[in-house]
Amino acid sequence: MDMNRGKLNRSFSRALLTVSTIALMTNLNAISAQDNAAAEDEAFDEIVVTGVRSSIKKSLDLKRNAENIVDAIVAEDIGKFPDENLAEALQRVTGVTITRNRGEGQNITVRGLGDDYNVTTLNGRRLASENSGRDFNFDMIASELVGALEVYKTPQADLPEGGIGSIVNIKTRRPLELGDFALTASAKGIYESRTKDINPHGSFLISNVFADGKFGALFSATYSKKTLREDTYIGEGFYDPEAGNGWITVPFDADGNGQINNDLDGSGDINDDENADIGAGSEYFEAMIPGYVRYGNAQDTRKRIGFNLALQWRPSDNLDVNFDGVYSEYKTNGTDYQLSFVNYDESWTPGIPTVTSIDHDSEGRINYLEFGNSPIVEVLNTSLPRKATTYQAGFNIVWTNDTLTFDLDASHSKSENKNAGDNRYIVARGIVDSFVIDHTAGNLLPNVTLNPSLDENQPFGAHYSYNSGTAIIDKVSEIKLKGKWVPNSDFLTAVDFGVGYSEQSKDRETFASRNPSAYSNGGQYLTRDGYAFDDSSVESFGPLNLFRLPNDIFVAPTFDNFLAGEPGTPPAPWPGFDYDRLFAHYQSINADAANELIKASFRADRSFKIKEQLLSAYVKAKFENEIGDMPYLLDMGVRFVETKVTSSGVKRDASQVVLDENGEAVGDSWRNFVPVETEGSYFDVLPSLNFRLNLREDLIWRVAAAKVMTRPALDQLSPYENVNISSLRIDRSNPDLDPFRANQLDTTLEWYFADYSALTVALFYKDIQSFVSTKDHSGDVGGRTWNIRQPENSEFGASIKGIELSYQQTFDNWLPEAFHGLGMQVNYTRTSSSFDDPDYEGLPFTGMSKDSYNLVGYYENDKLQLRVAYNWRGKYVESPDAWGGPEWVAAYGQVDASASYRITEQITAFAEISNLTNSRYQKYVKREEQVSYLSRFGRQISVGARFTF
Repeated sequence: MDMNRGKLNRSFSRALLTVSTIALMTNLNAISAQDNAAAEDEAFDEIVVTGVRSSIKKSLDLKRNAENIVDAIVAEDIGKFPDENLAEALQRVTGVTITRNRGEGQNITVRGLGDDYNVTTLNGRRLASENSGRDFNFDMIASELVGALEVYKTPQADLPEGGIGSIVNIKTRRPLELGDFALTASAKGIYESRTKDINPHGSFLISNVFADGKFGALFSATYSKKTLREDTYIGEGFYDPEAGNGWITVPFDADGNGQINNDLDGSGDINDDENADIGAGSEYFEAMIPGYVRYGNAQDTRKRIGFNLALQWRPSDNLDVNFDGVYSEYKTNGTDYQLSFVNYDESWTPGIPTVTSIDHDSEGRINYLEFGNSPIVEVLNTSLPRKATTYQAGFNIVWTNDTLTFDLDASHSKSENKNAGDNRYIVARGIVDSFVIDHTAGNLLPNVTLNPSLDENQPFGAHYSYNSGTAIIDKVSEIKLKGKWVPNSDFLTAVDFGVGYSEQSKDRETFASRNPSAYSNGGQYLTRDGYAFDDSSVESFGPLNLFRLPNDIFVAPTFDNFLAGEPGTPPAPWPGFDYDRLFAHYQSINADAANELIKASFRADRSFKIKEQLLSAYVKAKFENEIGDMPYLLDMGVRFVETKVTSSGVKRDASQVVLDENGEAVGDSWRNFVPVETEGSYFDVLPSLNFRLNLREDLIWRVAAAKVMTRPALDQLSPYENVNISSLRIDRSNPDLDPFRANQLDTTLEWYFADYSALTVALFYKDIQSFVSTKDHSGDVGGRTWNIRQPENSEFGASIKGIELSYQQTFDNWLPEAFHGLGMQVNYTRTSSSFDDPDYEGLPFTGMSKDSYNLVGYYENDKLQLRVAYNWRGKYVESPDAWGGPEWVAAYGQVDASASYRITEQITAFAEISNLTNSRYQKYVKREEQVSYLSRFGRQISVGARFTF
């Protein structure tokens, strides 16, 4: 394997050189004298431009002058980012794709790597995250607080380690950069097309300088509220004989003999086998309709408040002192009203309705199901409230003279998600006369008919009430001392060096119901657990006995036009219920059971604290000279980092298990939690090289190579351990995991043929040495052999390679003056990956789209500004081990547009619209027609004004 990788690396290097040379020759021949003349004219007659072109020029300047490979987005004006959401702004960057939360951008993937593979910093400092893992929610910080976003695709020794994918730096503004007094404010109303609500959004920024320009202060704030609605269809549990789960089948008494036959070999031996497979004589059928069909209407209210304070003191030319702080609070609170049908037969799904009629497609799969004999349907209320806060405070002092610079930086960041079991997954069961799930029309969604339709006055019974939640407190503290020496040399132009210490602690507290089924099956579990109750409200619901729920618990449907725009017939709107009233009813049956079994309680075994201490040092040298008459820059460095991991929590001690002759546990001492703390450490040496050659003044070639690493997911480092007596199995995490390590190689060719125009091509390759995979093995614990399942560093690796193309162009030199200000931005990324592990052969990385692209067209003049953007990403695997095969997220594209008009020098009116075409978001399992998730989340339209003084 290593030999093959070496050959691949050499082949890839030769390919890079060949492609770069060909591209270089092609571009050199393509440059016209007219473009050169225009560039010369612009150089001598520079015009100060604001707006879209100003932001494009600043972004290109950052990319062009960088020592490594960087892409950037710069705010068009003070307090104005091109997209309201930072994730949605980042998706315009070449090689970046995003995931969405009910239509709103949230997390990013860079060159096919997401989740824990990217590092997010704020002003160069590590930023705490409210997530359980390492990834950052980019909807957390309001865009008005941000001046620029930088995506570092290749590392340097002075940049923080940990991002095989990238390092994303969020930059806020500093007052002395703005100069004189500045005051800007904006206000707008946001209309959501499905809820039809209008909500406010406002921001302002004030900045001023004092003491003859030596001291500056900046303060900005933002507030927004919006309501979102998402209509969804969910399908779970697809028949997949290749995966060995043929038991996900539909039972149908085709011969009418009153039982389900399972004659697999055609011998006439008929068995009623609950784990039946399809075979000759069997009445268990494959279906294109999933085992669970569910519809949902989610209505969510989101509020964000953010503040930014920056103080800057520059008493002399060689001393700069800065303090800056950012605070953001984001709260979401909503309910997903769902309607569910269970369509397959298993021992854990009592009450499966009787199938009275079926039909098949051309492949023999059931595509029509009719259920009769008082079938049961389920109404659900689910909610995942989010109460998150994040802040960072930092202090920085820079001293410099002709040859030396010292930079001392200290920061502290904290992020918290408050949740003490506030998540809900609540199910009630009702009865109809019959219902039909019809997939014969060929649409993505089946046609569903209930007889009668559900309303809030029909009888419903108690079934399942799961309350849960995870509270997160993440703290990051850093101190760094950097230095730079500028020698008197024409060759070695700078030596950078530094040391740093960082400490991050992630506390996770988990809450969950002890028995969410306590009130199901008419009190069967209450009796089992010794709780007395009055069973007078227990009624028959088809084949089940359930507690009848009072009608005042239920509320009428709160939505209409369900899944508008999607072909097919969904069920009519259904009722929801009030959880507080439901819980009060549980308490009236038995208050102790409700409080002890249904209300979420602290789960010590799923809670933990992870602390990472990083001690780092680096040195790098910058060489500048010429090859012929072509200037070059060579940045070579190495970063040393020691990582110490401390994992603490509790677990059950399997060594205390004593079994009798029947294999049953004797006593309960093994159930007691014992505290556990483990420590681990590892050391990495991370060399990096960035080479930049100016082939011409407007043509740059770059090559970069580095060794990089990403630390394991935090939940895999926890002390979690679950003991299963019946199977003598231990499921646990592994605090001793090593990081993922990779070697990467990049090259780019960048042609900056005008101030606002560029054509670039980039090739990249990442050789990831190993992953973390879950493995089973036997182990001795307390003198007994157990089957142990835990994450371990795999001997298998993977490779990622790809190409990025970017083209930006203004047409001022090509079109009549009336069309000056017209321009476009286009980028395209193609990424591919391959796993060494044969179990994942043929699958790409989770979250990796093979193809993605962006198209942006804009026009601006002194008063008018127009912008239309289309973002598209191809399909990608979300879960390689889903129920029925790999689950894919289908290709998705979205159109966003904005327009503004400057009424006066101080006032600009604007309008914005996102998801103009009401795009469909879809997932499927293995086959495109096996839809596992489909949603419509409508459009958002904003109208407002911006004020500048």
